[in-house]
Amino acid sequence: MTPPAPLSPRSWLWPLLLVGLVLIAYLYAAATGTPKAELTGLARLHSAAESVYCERGLNPVGRLLLIEIGLVAAAVVITQLWGQRWGRWGASLQLNGWYWLSFLMLIAMPFMLAWRTESSVCVRGRAFFWESILVELFIFAILAISYNLMFGFTGIVSFGHAAFFGLGAYTVGLTMLHWQWPWFLAVAAALLVGVLVALIKGFVGLRIKGLYFALFTLAFAEIFFILFANRIMVKITGAEDGFTFPVPSWLNFTTNRFFFYYLTLLTLAACFFLVFRLMNSPTGRVLRAIQNNEERAQMLGFNTFHYKLLVIVLAGVMAAAAGILRGIAFKGASPNVLGVGFTITPLLMTIIGGMGTFSGPVIGAFTLRLIEELLRDTVITIGDTPINIGERWSLILGLVFILSVMVFPYGIVGTWQSSRLRQWFRRRMTKDG
Repeated sequence: MTPPAPLSPRSWLWPLLLVGLVLIAYLYAAATGTPKAELTGLARLHSAAESVYCERGLNPVGRLLLIEIGLVAAAVVITQLWGQRWGRWGASLQLNGWYWLSFLMLIAMPFMLAWRTESSVCVRGRAFFWESILVELFIFAILAISYNLMFGFTGIVSFGHAAFFGLGAYTVGLTMLHWQWPWFLAVAAALLVGVLVALIKGFVGLRIKGLYFALFTLAFAEIFFILFANRIMVKITGAEDGFTFPVPSWLNFTTNRFFFYYLTLLTLAACFFLVFRLMNSPTGRVLRAIQNNEERAQMLGFNTFHYKLLVIVLAGVMAAAAGILRGIAFKGASPNVLGVGFTITPLLMTIIGGMGTFSGPVIGAFTLRLIEELLRDTVITIGDTPINIGERWSLILGLVFILSVMVFPYGIVGTWQSSRLRQWFRRRMTKDG
């Protein structure tokens, strides 16, 4: 039996139910918490909820979310085995249930960390610290998703993807610092700059083929790096030292990290959903055809230039969004965000996770960032020679990449999708269909 399309109108039931589960947890906290006496309206409601979810350890909101995760996990497992018996709704959850479950687990992650570390999600402590790690991880995942759209799904090799990322951080910061723009105008301007730069890069660069296009993108990004690092720009950009800028209190990553965690997670989910919908549309099928054989796609009548330009613009906007989040989180920017490192990192994450897969870039981002965090302060001794992993992370990263390519030749997700175990699992899931 041929499975239905990955997303149908009825499949909206599951994300709506997921939103409902989160609202239930929040409203429960608001109903049982203690509000601040001087507040009224929605502010009073939020302060009541805050008094509950900011409790140390496993608070009531964390317990409720863990129960909901268990229920959703049970529903996902059941639909993996007998989803066809539930009609289109069950088949939709069978295809996409792991995504919804993963998203719900990331929503509950701060509370799970607070439970395991006996700390609070709102004040300094272990959970508060890990929220910063996860925010950085989400930003890299957004950047990797945008790069995968170009490289993994369409076959466009770019060595200058950091230009979009860095310009997002610089634009939002410079407009708020020098022109005192409100945050929403600054964000809109940064996204618009991402679109304009992508159009320029696409219109000029796509007329060049193969390796020459990749070298053009590298030179294109280096222009911005040299420009913003030059001492001529010191009064505007701070040159090689960078600059800082003020942000609204509700966007302050230092004091309001819990909110920023969910802002970054929602941005990641929106980018993931955008790419998912695009690649499961007729346009996505054309993009895959371009990746496989661009000349044949042209023979079929498709203007591949327009499709590739569309991909560059969408990837540029998503990378700029990641840069905006990083700029606001750090309340500043420096030339390193325009450096080649912010192109190589998402490239490695995409390859390790799995090129041309939806969850591969996210898994690759999780893998690399968590390995770095866990090994950063590790010191191993070989003979009489101590080796600090953090000081030699570039070497370790190279070894991790080589080993991952040897063990997972198609990336973690790609290798799993092509494995016999996965084929057996799929036959087991669909045998009743």
